Amino acid sequence: MDVSSDENDDESRPRKKRALESNNCNTPASAPTPPPAPKWSNPDPYTVLPPPDETQSKRVDVVKLIRKARLAASAQPAKTDAVADNEDFISLGGLVDEEESKYQPPQDAPMGPRSQMQGRDSAIGSRKRTHDDELKGVSKKTGKPLNKYYSDGSIIDEWRVRPSETGAPWFNHMTPTLHLGTRLHNEILSFYHWVKPVQYEQIVRADLIERLQTAFQSRYYGVQLRAFGSFASGLYLPTADIDLVLLSSNFMRHGIKTFGERKGQIYAFSAFLRNLDIAVPGSIETIAHARVPILKFVDKMTGLRVDLSFDNDSGLVANNTFQQWKCEYPAMPVIVSVIKQFLLLRGLNEVPCGGLGGFSITCLVTSLLQHLPHGPTSQNLGSVLMDFFEFYGHDFDYETVGIRMDPPGYFNKRVYKVYRDNKDARLSIEDPNNADNDVSGGTREIALVFKSFRDAYRLLKSRMVSMAMAGDQQNSILESIIAANYDEYTEQRWQLRQVFQTHPRFAQYQAPPSPPPPPQSPPPADSAPPPPLPPNSPPPSQEPKEKLTKLQRKQQASRERAARLKRLRPDLTSVPDSITNEQALIVGGYKSQSDMDKDLATREKEMK
Repeated sequence: MDVSSDENDDESRPRKKRALESNNCNTPASAPTPPPAPKWSNPDPYTVLPPPDETQSKRVDVVKLIRKARLAASAQPAKTDAVADNEDFISLGGLVDEEESKYQPPQDAPMGPRSQMQGRDSAIGSRKRTHDDELKGVSKKTGKPLNKYYSDGSIIDEWRVRPSETGAPWFNHMTPTLHLGTRLHNEILSFYHWVKPVQYEQIVRADLIERLQTAFQSRYYGVQLRAFGSFASGLYLPTADIDLVLLSSNFMRHGIKTFGERKGQIYAFSAFLRNLDIAVPGSIETIAHARVPILKFVDKMTGLRVDLSFDNDSGLVANNTFQQWKCEYPAMPVIVSVIKQFLLLRGLNEVPCGGLGGFSITCLVTSLLQHLPHGPTSQNLGSVLMDFFEFYGHDFDYETVGIRMDPPGYFNKRVYKVYRDNKDARLSIEDPNNADNDVSGGTREIALVFKSFRDAYRLLKSRMVSMAMAGDQQNSILESIIAANYDEYTEQRWQLRQVFQTHPRFAQYQAPPSPPPPPQSPPPADSAPPPPLPPNSPPPSQEPKEKLTKLQRKQQASRERAARLKRLRPDLTSVPDSITNEQALIVGGYKSQSDMDKDLATREKEMK
């Protein structure tokens, strides 16, 4: 029998039961139905009847119920909800965010308590407001990459310059020159000095590391907190985060990883950090299942973003390499700062978004400088920047050629065994500290990055040609590629300056220098002069005597013995500056120690 057919209820019942009911209906006087038994009772276990057989009751056809519900739902008229149907949705086709779906939380994710959202955090009480009079938050960066980029590589909306601004604040601090190559060189230097860290920025960031290290060392004995990345190299933008690594004593001594090997440890560090009251509440993000587990949070005092990793020294080794390149190629940090800002404005500076990371940018600039002629004279920065954009935008074929840093050179990606499986669509840079590692393997949007380099070369060249034709000496050259709304930098520096000037931790840097001591007043005229010093007594020493070692005391006694022997025995002409007791007996011609002591004591009395 097909249980899913649309038969009536009578036909769906058992055949035997239908026959019994038909016989009962034909009887003239049917017996009255007994009253229903109470739902709750205490039956007598000796007289109660056995429970009814469930097989004799009416069966429920589940498939039939589902089908009826589906038919009833389809018969209802469709609801028209313009908001739910997104009828007014406007698609931004040029805005690319391919990884957005990967970072969305599950629908059943727990929500935080409302009390935390309703309360006001003291860390944002003194924050500035945006151009639209909105209170700025402590940070916009979480584990989900917020940087979006346009498919044409143009500047993203949050950095677009407003019509009332010039977009080149560094240009006000330079003097114009006639030669365009020199003007571009000077403007690059002006931008570098404008964007590089100020002293109080370095002090506040270093204090954050010190606070974290003190907290971790109070809980975990022998650990060290080290900085790497842009902060350790001293080449970071004003809004850059701080990359830190927590090293266990076992890892520092033997190279064996202790922290970060188990997921529970990462969550334990997260709980410990939450109890320290250092991070902004709700800003701690635990990424324990990544290849390199990290903790991301925002510092409550300064609003700086921090990325904390565990027992991984690759960043520390890379920083040593950066310092070596910095000494060999002085132009490298200056060009890197321009390239970093150029990619940041276009949202192409984050590896999770497919962009080019900071160390990869450093490798590209250093590789170019390795192949450019360089001598004792400084290079023209404008020429180096134009060569960078032209080479990587037009000439370099990243699909077939990889970059090797040490020794400087290139390799064929299709032949070299380590990069044989690398996709042609990715840039390949051999790690100078680990030949098996590809530094830029995560940059999946390298085609867009190099296209933006090509556009930058075209824009810079066009700007310089137009300025030369018009004799323009008032406008900026770099604004054609990095003009932007730099309010974010101004606000970040203003915030760190407020912390530096008002927080008690930095009072030592704010205190004025102590005044010099007042001149000593002369003694009164009627005061008695001090008594004269006894003869042959050395002048009193003003400095406290240092505690001498055993060897130093022995050497001092030898010198004093020789000086005494010269003073009391002028007849001896061969007395050295330092003499032992045995040598003094031989030089003086004494038979014993007592004879020498008696003779020298007698001579000392005669001299007095």
